[in-house]
Amino acid sequence: MSRGIHPVMVGTAGHIDHGKSSLVRRLTGIDPDRLKEEKERGLTIDLGFAPLELRDGRRIGMVDVPGHERFVKNMVAGCTALDLSILVVAADDSVMPQTVEHLEILDLLGVQRGLIALTKVDLVDDELAELAAEEVTELVQGTVLEGAPILRVSSTTGAGIDELRATLEEMALAITPRTRQGAFRMSLQRVFRLDGIGTVITGIPVSGSVAPGDELEILPIGETVRVRETHAFGGRVERAVAGHSTALAVPDAKGLPLHRGHVAAAPGVFRAGEQIDVELRLMPDARPLQHRDPVRFHTGTAEALGVLSLLEGDVAEPGSTVLARVLLDEPVACAHEDRFLLRSMNPVRAVGGGIVLQVGGARGYRRRRVAEEVRSMLEAGNDPVARIATVVQRGGARGMGLHEIAAELSMDVDEVAARSVPANGLSLHDRGKRVFLREVLEGGVRELHESVARMLRDKPHAASVSRGAFRTTHEFPPELKDAAIDAAQHSGAVRSLPDGRVLFVDRLRPLAADDQRQLDVLVEACRSAGFRVPSRDELPELVSLARDRCESLLARGLDEGRLQLVGDHVYAAASVRSALHAVRRNATARDGVLEIPALRDELDTSRKWLIPLLEYIDATGLTRLRAGERRLLASSDIARELAAEAAAGGAEKLDPS
Repeated sequence: MSRGIHPVMVGTAGHIDHGKSSLVRRLTGIDPDRLKEEKERGLTIDLGFAPLELRDGRRIGMVDVPGHERFVKNMVAGCTALDLSILVVAADDSVMPQTVEHLEILDLLGVQRGLIALTKVDLVDDELAELAAEEVTELVQGTVLEGAPILRVSSTTGAGIDELRATLEEMALAITPRTRQGAFRMSLQRVFRLDGIGTVITGIPVSGSVAPGDELEILPIGETVRVRETHAFGGRVERAVAGHSTALAVPDAKGLPLHRGHVAAAPGVFRAGEQIDVELRLMPDARPLQHRDPVRFHTGTAEALGVLSLLEGDVAEPGSTVLARVLLDEPVACAHEDRFLLRSMNPVRAVGGGIVLQVGGARGYRRRRVAEEVRSMLEAGNDPVARIATVVQRGGARGMGLHEIAAELSMDVDEVAARSVPANGLSLHDRGKRVFLREVLEGGVRELHESVARMLRDKPHAASVSRGAFRTTHEFPPELKDAAIDAAQHSGAVRSLPDGRVLFVDRLRPLAADDQRQLDVLVEACRSAGFRVPSRDELPELVSLARDRCESLLARGLDEGRLQLVGDHVYAAASVRSALHAVRRNATARDGVLEIPALRDELDTSRKWLIPLLEYIDATGLTRLRAGERRLLASSDIARELAAEAAAGGAEKLDPS
């Protein structure tokens, strides 16, 4: 059935008793008034829905809205997902108060396309019909309906209906349907229960698609439900998409306090908040709005009370466009570029509207800071890269978490990650799941190199430092440090060593001849000592070097992998590898249990050296001490490495003796 639907929604607007419902009934054959009270009183109270069949057999959706001033909030709820509007004006009444207010609402909500139906022409002569048409033409000047066709019709006699239908179809087919891509989102219009099905939620999705089995998050309550069935225009479909008049069976929602104004959306993508940052356009004939004025905020199908916080000044004049934050009494779910409407509290009437810039921005009441943040989001417009960069910039040197960005911008996490590349001025730290401005990360890498130069000033031959030795500051926080190290490693500028040190490759330049000779002497001294090696403090005297120079050359030997610290003792790396092979042979010959005396004798060492050596070997993962005995972990990576070396005859080559 989904192939027979053109996902475009058309809605009526206009004064009470001007024939909106009759027109929908004449076009579709369906009475949009579904409530008993509506049929008894002949008055539309709530939204009505009906499919309109096109000449090619496809259908579009129609939304009929109430015209009475008491039900304007229901009218607004029906207009927020429209692609096309029909402003209905009765020829015998012409322009009336709700004609004006409904047109203002269509204009503020940005329903860009539409036509005007001049109804009840059977009740007036041509002269009165012409006067009504002239009044409407004058009314729509400067609005979204300026230049819209005015079609004279009678739902009673059928006059002009065929022309209206043809014009409506032409306009509907010219509209690009809403995107089926991206995350699903639908404001709830109705919630009810059906026997054998359970809870049903209806609405018009504004993005994405949904199919049976999908999970949806209900905002702002944060509950998750699973979709059992998807329906569009009264029939079951395999997938409901943006622009469909949709009903979803969600039996998981039993007992949840769902109602109009809630949003069903792809989990974890969209957010709700009690503060909404907006670009607000005031109507030319509205009264001035003051900072901290109470307002009614409408977006999607939600209505909430709140306070208007003007961000740049204390008064918003009629006809002006300003930045503002709406502080609501309850959370509302919406997203960047959603349209919204503001109504004043007394009298209750539309005073302005515009677009949502962000939900739940920077906390606090420092209006200047909030204004700067909101202004940057406005300037970013609909460019996803610019929007990401704007959010990331707020994080400063700490960057921003990937999921935090996605939630703030109502974007898919994968899209944020894909766009966070250096070519876009951004850098994604995969391991930390954080995004940085490229210039910030590059500054972090420079700080790494400058830091290691300072730390190794007294060890000119050294090339590595402990990862934890880097001093973090407000300008160089831990998040940036980790990202900078990983970025430098990715570029080949540094290497991470197994013992937690970070090796700076450019510091491994060849030593001077005298330095190289003394390093070779130092390594040989440790190798020839076998497994009764000197401590770090004893080494300078053993090789007849000044302490500072010995420490610098020792660091170089460690960096090159020729020396190894075990506790406070300095071994030749080849000796340590030989000890690992000895431990593996010893334990393998004894059902995996290490016999300490035999190992001590084989290595020709004593308890003083053996205990630190065994603790080091435990740390490699080759053995584990448990219940007083050490056992070989034969499945460990190091055990497999040693077995492969032994099979290749490498164990003997590593024996220092």
